[in-house]
Parts: sequence; C-alpha cells; structure tokens
Amino acid sequence: MRGTVSPVGTQSANSSLDIVIDKDYYYIGRWDFPKPADSILETLTNEILECFDKIRITINKNKSLKLDADICNYSLTKLAEWGRTTYQAFFGEDRANKILTSRLNETVAPTFVSECTPFPWEVLFEGSEDDYEQGKPENFWGLRYTPARILNPEKDISEYVLEQAQPSDMLFCLHHRLLQAHQNEKPQIEKLVRATPGNRFTLLGSTCDLTNGKNSDPLGDDLLKYLYKASHNMLHFACHCKENKLGDALMISFLKNDEIAENSLVLELETYKFLLRQGKFICQPLVFLNACQSAGGADELRRTFNLPKVFIQHGAAAVIATACPVPDTFAAAFAKVFYEYFLRGQMTIGEALRATRWYFLKEFNNPLGLAYGLYSPASYRLGR
Repeated sequence: MRGTVSPVGTQSANSSLDIVIDKDYYYIGRWDFPKPADSILETLTNEILECFDKIRITINKNKSLKLDADICNYSLTKLAEWGRTTYQAFFGEDRANKILTSRLNETVAPTFVSECTPFPWEVLFEGSEDDYEQGKPENFWGLRYTPARILNPEKDISEYVLEQAQPSDMLFCLHHRLLQAHQNEKPQIEKLVRATPGNRFTLLGSTCDLTNGKNSDPLGDDLLKYLYKASHNMLHFACHCKENKLGDALMISFLKNDEIAENSLVLELETYKFLLRQGKFICQPLVFLNACQSAGGADELRRTFNLPKVFIQHGAAAVIATACPVPDTFAAAFAKVFYEYFLRGQMTIGEALRATRWYFLKEFNNPLGLAYGLYSPASYRLGR
C-alpha cells in the first residue's frame, strides 16, 4: 500500500476547532462562508457510501478482512476523489484554507456543529491533485485528525462529560442471528473489560431487571426505562438497525439465562420512544452503535430521528456510529481493537478511533474504518 505513515501521534487532542454549519452558511470562528447546496452534499455522500458498499461486498464475498492491495488502492483513490471534491466545495476559498492550515494539527479536533448536514466527514481529503490521484491515506481527515460531530447545537461542547468515571460497567446488547457478535465480538470485548479488577460486563438478558415483575417478557419501552436508570457507563450495541415510519430502530435480543437461542425474544429500541418517554441516562454512558447504518440516512426524517442524536439528547456522554452497513466480521474486529486502544491504551475516544482506522488500513489493506464516526467531543476518555 502506498504512502502509509505513522498512525497516531503521542499527544492528546485537547481542543476543538468548531466548524458551525447552518442552512446556507458555515462558520469557522468569526468567518462565514457559503455552504454547498444540500443536493451536492447528498450526491457526494451517496458516492462515498457506494465506495464503502463495494468494500463490504468484497469482504463478504472473500470472507476475509484483508483486501487485495489493488482493491485497497482503488478504494482509497475513489474515496479521495469524493473527499477532495467535498473539501474544495467547502474550503476551496483561500481564506478558509488559510484558517484551517493555521489552526489544525494533530492535537486539535475539527468538530462539525450541525443538526442539518449529515456527511461522513472522516473522508474529507486535504491535499493536491497528485495526492488524491495516489489516494494517500494520511490526507484523509479521519486518518490525519480526530474529527467529531455535535448534532445538538443547543448543547455547548463545554457541557459534555469529558471523562468516564471508574470502574467501567458495560452492557453488551446483540442480535442473536449475528454470529460474529456472540462468537467473537462479545467474548473478546468482555475479556478486555474484565481485565481491570472492578470493571463489570453484563449481557442484556434475564440478569437485567427490565420487567420489574410486571410482564413475563419485556418490551422495547421496558429496555429504555432500564437504560435510563441503570449503572452502566458503557452501552455496546452489536445488532441490526432498521428504518421504520418514525425513524430508526435497534433490533436487540433479550437472552434468557444468557443463552443464545434461535427463538430469542427481539426488542425494538425505536428513536421515537426517546421522545415518548422522556428521561436521562443517570451514568452518562459511552454508546457504541456497532449496527448497520446506525448514523442514519440523509433524508429529512432520519436527520431528525437518528440514533446518535437522541442518545446524546438524553444524556449519553459520547456516541460512535457507522455511516453505512458494515460486515459483522469487520464490525466485531473493529470494536475489539477500538476498546484495546481506549481501555488499555488510555487514548481519548478520537485518538482510539483514528488509531483503529490506521490499524485496519496497515494490517488488512482495509479503509472501511473511515465509515465509523464520532458524535461527541473527541477528547472524551477514561478517568484516571
């Protein structure tokens, strides 16, 4: 693979450069610039998602995380083409370029503040024509910086919790038909979490008091009530995500006696339920939505009712989600490596995501890590 550099610097991302986007303009500090038309951004988003989809198909076909070098280089070049086009559409003006050049480095996280412009910002490509024609990975923002999103502009970044209290307490939620989730993802992550004395790991099931004795089987509404009051400061979802008439829904199996069964009860955690049942997560958890297209789509409905936004609105400290369907083999492997960096490597959440993207690019010629986005400040980390 051409042009691979050192994955992550040793310094922490300790500040953000806010790029505030509204209907017609975007702002960097006190400077304002015209925003590209929504139709252009949606077209560019679809082109990027198509590149990711081709990688997904290749992984599933070959049953391997590792991509052929030619496929990797082709994918990087196509992603760079659309990433550079978007970069020029936003920041092509000399003044905008100068502001970014003077303020951005590895210790500053570019943070997009917008509730109306969904885009896989990790694919933004900063470089010359020669750079994008070669698909140089170090020029993608998701590999160069620690980009983040704030989907709730009414909540100032200073109001976010920046440290996770110890000990770690993870609730692991899966769908019973995702074999990789319970054969690999669950046991590997459980081992990482439990490696530190005092840390707790719970699989969603009968050990969780969802019904309070009222019903024989819980409902999605019962799950949300449980999550609001539970002690878990990490929520990991390895499941399906589906679109319905009122937004998105996570499809989660409720496991009796922690046993995987073909007829396991499936709960639907729907976005509209967050509006129906107002509440806050007591423990302000890190939420990892390792589900198919968990960031939501680009259409108007799913901009409003997307999962990362409602989790943040109701008290989550940090959210990771995918921009497109991801093979469960890749999803399981990506999550395991991320937690190694975040829990064991003591990296910030932005650094851990960037390091994980680099890991799969270097070890497997696989750039699909650019599909994982952060929906909260990049400086969130474990408490020391």
